[in-house]
Amino acid sequence: MAGLTWRSGVGRWLATAAGAVLALALVAGGYFWFGGGYDRWVAQRLVGGACDGVLPAAEVRDVLGDGPFKDETRDRVDGGLGDASLRVDCTIARDPEGRSARDGSVTVNVRAVPERPAKDGQGPEDRGWRRDAFSGEYDGAYPDVRFELPPVAVGSGWNGVFTASGSSGSSGSSGSSGGDVSASTAVLLECARGRGGLLVTVDTEGEGATVDDPGQRTAYARIATATAANASAHWNCDADLGKPPRTVPLPVDTDEAVPLADAAASCRGVPGRGSEVARAWEGGRRGTPVEVCVLGPGTVTRGGLPVAASSEDVGGRYRLTAFYGPYAQDERHRYQDHYDYLGRSRLPGVTPAGRLPDGGYWVSAACEKGGERALFTVEPPGPGDSSYEQDETGGTDETGGTDEKGERGEKGGPAPADRAYQRAALKAFAQGSAKAHGCGTPSAAKP
Repeated sequence: MAGLTWRSGVGRWLATAAGAVLALALVAGGYFWFGGGYDRWVAQRLVGGACDGVLPAAEVRDVLGDGPFKDETRDRVDGGLGDASLRVDCTIARDPEGRSARDGSVTVNVRAVPERPAKDGQGPEDRGWRRDAFSGEYDGAYPDVRFELPPVAVGSGWNGVFTASGSSGSSGSSGSSGGDVSASTAVLLECARGRGGLLVTVDTEGEGATVDDPGQRTAYARIATATAANASAHWNCDADLGKPPRTVPLPVDTDEAVPLADAAASCRGVPGRGSEVARAWEGGRRGTPVEVCVLGPGTVTRGGLPVAASSEDVGGRYRLTAFYGPYAQDERHRYQDHYDYLGRSRLPGVTPAGRLPDGGYWVSAACEKGGERALFTVEPPGPGDSSYEQDETGGTDETGGTDEKGERGEKGGPAPADRAYQRAALKAFAQGSAKAHGCGTPSAAKP
C-alpha cells in the first residue's frame, strides 16, 4: 500500500479511472435532467398515482406524450364498491409551462353501480347525486351521455360506447392537419355476483389531432378499457373483461345519414313515414349501455328549398334512445327531479310506459338479474326546433307537430297521426334493442 501513490503508475491509473467515472456520471445526470428523463420520471409518477393508481400510464402517454403533466383533479371522493358509494375523479393535463407545445387532457371518472335499483322515495343525495356549486341543481350520479349524434360500440368484448367531435365534415374538423378533438369513452363492468358494477368514463381533449385517424380513436378508447381493467382488480370487482381494442369505428357524422330502409344497426326495423321520415343516423346496437337512433326527412328544406344537412338539422329530428343500467337510473331521476311538480304517473320509471312531459313517449323493459329496468324514449321535434318552420300552405317543411293538412293537435301539440307514428317507431326500436340486450318485451306506449 505504501507504493500506491500519485507518483506510482497504479495510483495514476486509479485516479484517472475515478475521474472518468465521475465525468460519465455527470454527463449521464445532465442528459437525464436536460434531455427530458427527469420530466418523464415525474410524469410517470404523477400518472401512476392518479385516480387511486388505476390510470394506465402507457395508454395515457400514447395520447398525451411523455410529459410534463400537471394534476388538475378538481374532486375526488373515495367510497366502497359494496355499498355503491365509490366515486373517484382525476384529470391529467399537459403542462403548458413545460415542453408541451399543444394542450391536451384526460379526465377519468370511476363510479360504483348498485346491484339493485334505487328505492322509491330516496333523495338525490341518497342516489349519489351532488348539487352543483354554481347552478344549485343536482348533477347525475354518472357522467352525462347525451350525444348529439349516435355513439359507436367500443367492441372487443367491452360493454361500452365511444363518441367524438372533430371528425371529418364536423365543425371541429381540421382535416389531415389536425384540430381540436374531444372524445368520450364509457365502459360498464358487471362485477361478480353481489358486488354491483363499475362505470368508467374517460373524456379526452386534444389539440392538433383528428379522430379520422383510427389509431388516435383507438388510443383514446384504450385509456378507458385499461382503466376499467385496473379498476376491476383494484376494487375487487372481478368482472369479465374484454381485450384491448384493435380499432374503434368512426362515429357517424352529420352528412352520413343512410336511407332508413337500409339501416342495419340502432335504427334497424324502425318504420319510416314517407318522405317526412326517410333517413337515419345510427350507432352501435350490441355491446353498448346506450343506443341512439336519429330519424329525419328525405330532403331538408328551408323556406321550401332543399338545403344541405347540418348538425342543427340532426338536433331537430326524432330521437330514439335506449338507456341501460346506470344510464336508465340517471335518466329517470333527471325527469323526477326536474318535473317533481307533475303527477307520478307522468314520470318515467314510476309506471312501465307513458308520455314524456315535453312530448314523446317512454317504455321500459325488465332485464336479467333483477337490475335496473331498461328505458326507451322517443323525442319528437317541436315548435322550438329549427326544423319546425311554417311554409306558405300553413303546414311545416318537415314533420314537426302538424298533420298533412297543416292541422295541429290539441293545445298546439302533435297531431294524432304524428303521435301514432312516435309510438310505432318507439315500439320497433325498443323491441329490437331489448332483444339484442337479452331483456324482456318492452311495455307498450298508450295514446
